[in-house]
Amino acid sequence: MKNTYNKGTFRCYERGKIPPYLKKYGNKKYRRTERSEIEDQLNEIIKFRKSRKKKRKTLLVRITRKVRESEITWKRKFPSEDSLKKSVSIHNVIRYFRIKNKPV
Repeated sequence: MKNTYNKGTFRCYERGKIPPYLKKYGNKKYRRTERSEIEDQLNEIIKFRKSRKKKRKTLLVRITRKVRESEITWKRKFPSEDSLKKSVSIHNVIRYFRIKNKPV
Protein backbone atom coordinates (compact mmCIF):
# COMPACT_ATOMS: atom_id res chain seq x y z
CA MET A 1 0.00 0.00 0.00
CA LYS A 2 2.96 2.27 0.56
CA ASN A 3 3.71 4.50 -2.43
CA THR A 4 1.04 2.99 -4.67
CA TYR A 5 0.71 6.30 -6.43
CA ASN A 6 4.36 6.35 -7.48
CA LYS A 7 4.43 2.89 -9.04
CA GLY A 8 3.27 1.01 -12.08
CA THR A 9 0.41 2.06 -14.29
CA PHE A 10 -0.11 5.40 -12.58
CA ARG A 11 3.25 6.62 -13.90
CA CYS A 12 2.99 4.83 -17.24
CA TYR A 13 5.80 2.58 -16.03
CA GLU A 14 8.25 5.51 -16.11
CA ARG A 15 11.05 5.51 -13.57
CA GLY A 16 12.36 9.04 -13.96
CA LYS A 17 10.65 12.37 -14.20
CA ILE A 18 7.55 12.40 -16.36
CA PRO A 19 6.09 15.28 -18.38
CA PRO A 20 2.98 17.16 -17.16
CA TYR A 21 0.56 15.51 -19.61
CA LEU A 22 1.52 12.06 -18.30
CA LYS A 23 1.16 13.31 -14.71
CA LYS A 24 -2.34 14.47 -15.59
CA TYR A 25 -3.13 11.05 -17.06
CA GLY A 26 -1.69 9.29 -13.99
CA ASN A 27 -3.62 11.51 -11.59
CA LYS A 28 -6.91 10.78 -13.35
CA LYS A 29 -6.20 7.07 -13.38
CA TYR A 30 -5.15 7.13 -9.71
CA ARG A 31 -8.31 8.90 -8.58
CA ARG A 32 -10.44 6.49 -10.59
CA THR A 33 -8.90 3.30 -9.21
CA GLU A 34 -7.40 4.46 -5.90
CA ARG A 35 -9.99 2.95 -3.57
CA SER A 36 -10.10 -0.46 -5.27
CA GLU A 37 -6.29 -0.65 -5.35
CA ILE A 38 -5.97 0.07 -1.64
CA GLU A 39 -8.81 -2.33 -0.74
CA ASP A 40 -7.16 -5.10 -2.76
CA GLN A 41 -3.86 -4.61 -0.98
CA LEU A 42 -5.53 -4.51 2.43
CA ASN A 43 -7.50 -7.67 1.68
CA GLU A 44 -4.24 -9.49 1.00
CA ILE A 45 -2.85 -8.42 4.37
CA ILE A 46 -5.93 -8.41 6.62
CA LYS A 47 -9.13 -10.39 6.37
CA PHE A 48 -12.08 -8.24 7.36
CA ARG A 49 -14.98 -9.78 9.22
CA LYS A 50 -18.45 -8.38 9.06
CA SER A 51 -19.60 -7.01 12.39
CA ARG A 52 -22.72 -8.65 13.72
CA LYS A 53 -25.50 -6.69 15.31
CA LYS A 54 -26.78 -7.98 18.60
CA LYS A 55 -30.42 -8.93 18.68
CA ARG A 56 -32.43 -6.61 20.84
CA LYS A 57 -34.21 -8.43 23.60
CA THR A 58 -37.94 -7.91 23.50
CA LEU A 59 -40.00 -7.48 26.63
CA LEU A 60 -42.74 -10.05 27.02
CA VAL A 61 -45.62 -8.59 29.02
CA ARG A 62 -49.01 -9.82 30.16
CA ILE A 63 -51.57 -7.00 30.18
CA THR A 64 -55.07 -7.10 31.69
CA ARG A 65 -57.66 -4.59 30.53
CA LYS A 66 -61.19 -3.92 31.62
CA VAL A 67 -63.53 -3.75 28.65
CA ARG A 68 -67.15 -3.07 29.55
CA GLU A 69 -67.79 -5.47 32.46
CA SER A 70 -65.24 -8.14 31.61
CA GLU A 71 -61.48 -8.44 31.97
CA ILE A 72 -59.38 -9.32 28.94
CA THR A 73 -55.81 -10.53 29.26
CA TRP A 74 -53.29 -10.89 26.49
CA LYS A 75 -49.55 -11.27 26.01
CA ARG A 76 -47.57 -8.82 23.97
CA LYS A 77 -43.96 -8.14 23.01
CA PHE A 78 -42.42 -4.69 23.19
CA PRO A 79 -39.09 -3.58 21.79
CA SER A 80 -38.38 -1.05 24.57
CA GLU A 81 -39.45 0.20 27.98
CA ASP A 82 -40.84 3.42 26.50
CA SER A 83 -43.23 1.64 24.16
CA LEU A 84 -44.37 -0.52 27.09
CA LYS A 85 -45.08 2.54 29.25
CA LYS A 86 -47.07 4.18 26.46
CA SER A 87 -49.31 1.17 25.96
CA VAL A 88 -49.80 0.65 29.71
CA SER A 89 -50.73 4.29 30.33
CA ILE A 90 -54.17 3.70 28.77
CA HIS A 91 -56.90 4.21 31.39
CA ASN A 92 -58.50 0.77 30.83
CA VAL A 93 -55.40 -1.17 31.94
CA ILE A 94 -55.93 -2.80 35.33
CA ARG A 95 -52.60 -4.58 35.76
CA TYR A 96 -49.57 -5.79 33.86
CA PHE A 97 -46.43 -7.74 34.60
CA ARG A 98 -43.35 -8.78 32.70
CA ILE A 99 -42.90 -12.43 31.86
CA LYS A 100 -39.34 -13.69 31.90
CA ASN A 101 -38.19 -14.87 28.51
CA LYS A 102 -37.12 -18.48 28.32
CA PRO A 103 -33.38 -18.93 27.81
CA VAL A 104 -32.49 -20.16 24.34
